[in-house]
Amino acid sequence: MRLLLPILALLIAAPLAAKEELVTLPERDSVQLTIYNSEDLTLVRERRRLTFKEGDNRIQFSWANTLIDPTSVEFEPVGDEAKKALEVRDTSYPAESHEMLIWTVTCTKPAGYEVQISYFTSGISWSAEYTGIVDAGENNVDLTAYVTVHNNSGEEYEGASVRLVVGVIHLVERIIDLAQPGEKSGRGWNRRDVEEMERAMEDAKDEANDDGMVRAKEIQKAGLSEYYIYTVGGTETIPNGWSKRLRSFEVKSVPLKTVYRLEPDKFGYAFTKVLEFKNDEEHKLGKEPLPDGLLRLYRDAGDGRLGFMGALASKYIPKNEEVKVNVGPDAECTLKEKRTSLKKKDLVFSQWSQLVGYTTVETFELEVKNFRARDVEVEIHRTTAGDFDFDSEDKWEKHDADTQKIHFTLKAGETRKLPITITTRQGTNSRK
Repeated sequence: MRLLLPILALLIAAPLAAKEELVTLPERDSVQLTIYNSEDLTLVRERRRLTFKEGDNRIQFSWANTLIDPTSVEFEPVGDEAKKALEVRDTSYPAESHEMLIWTVTCTKPAGYEVQISYFTSGISWSAEYTGIVDAGENNVDLTAYVTVHNNSGEEYEGASVRLVVGVIHLVERIIDLAQPGEKSGRGWNRRDVEEMERAMEDAKDEANDDGMVRAKEIQKAGLSEYYIYTVGGTETIPNGWSKRLRSFEVKSVPLKTVYRLEPDKFGYAFTKVLEFKNDEEHKLGKEPLPDGLLRLYRDAGDGRLGFMGALASKYIPKNEEVKVNVGPDAECTLKEKRTSLKKKDLVFSQWSQLVGYTTVETFELEVKNFRARDVEVEIHRTTAGDFDFDSEDKWEKHDADTQKIHFTLKAGETRKLPITITTRQGTNSRK
């Protein structure tokens, strides 16, 4: 492996250019990647077994053509025996190279010991995506989640244990900037924070798999404050420049709700059909937040045929959060609005006979009709600007300062009319 070239020899008072014994580095025993996607940050931990001579040994580490943060590189013995026998006496940075360092490791008991070299790198990321197969009655969806790991770090990682962090962290400096030649400034991310997360995850136990999930590769999930860490079972080889797609979980028959919505802020000024489910235990989910990713829904048309319904570029989905996928207009449920009357009253004129204030009273009728052979849910948001009063015989509720909403079930073939009255004060009549 070209990244790490050890030089194990008795330390003599001689310049770096003097001839030294080069020892071929053994293959990694293990490598672990913890990928913090939100800040282009990955903690790499490599373990190898090296043979040490008594006295001072020199070990060279180089990071040429990679995106490693040189200020984050650390060397430590693994196990009590190695910690007693080995001590890092100093770390030097040769003047002739900005892409290497040399550790001087003093050994009191010559033998082979396991050591760990850890560092931060950028260029490794992951993305999530979801595929849902909706049944013909739109009552349930079979949900499958995938995670794809992308490696553009400049380094090859064979047989790596992969951990994915869901959540947002904040760096003072970006690792990709610290990786540039000559940069020796302190890193922005606190290693102790990462190590606390790592220890917490080591102690976390995988939850019982009694929620309908079927995993192609077991992915453990540990909740750590505002972060969640997913551990992909087994190991993966991720060559530089490659991406690898993993199936993280599959949930059968997630309960699905069909709602016809008029919600301009989210879905535009048209009456649209929205398929909804919740990230909670009632919907066979909710054990942990869902990573942000693209969700695609397909309808099972029978005979192995699938019809595309809609997609949602979802953000991070917390537990108990509702997922709403707009699948577009559907002529089987319609909404029509008409104004039935308009009156002006309380007119106010200036001394120059100009109209400076008045109040309008408008009545509207919203007609909703369900052409389907099944009951559907309807939710309507009605927004009005200015200083207004909203009146209706139906049970509308306040959504925000300018918006009222109503939610009801419409039976198969039923038509429902919703009369509303809006009184708006204009000009000097306005109380705002």
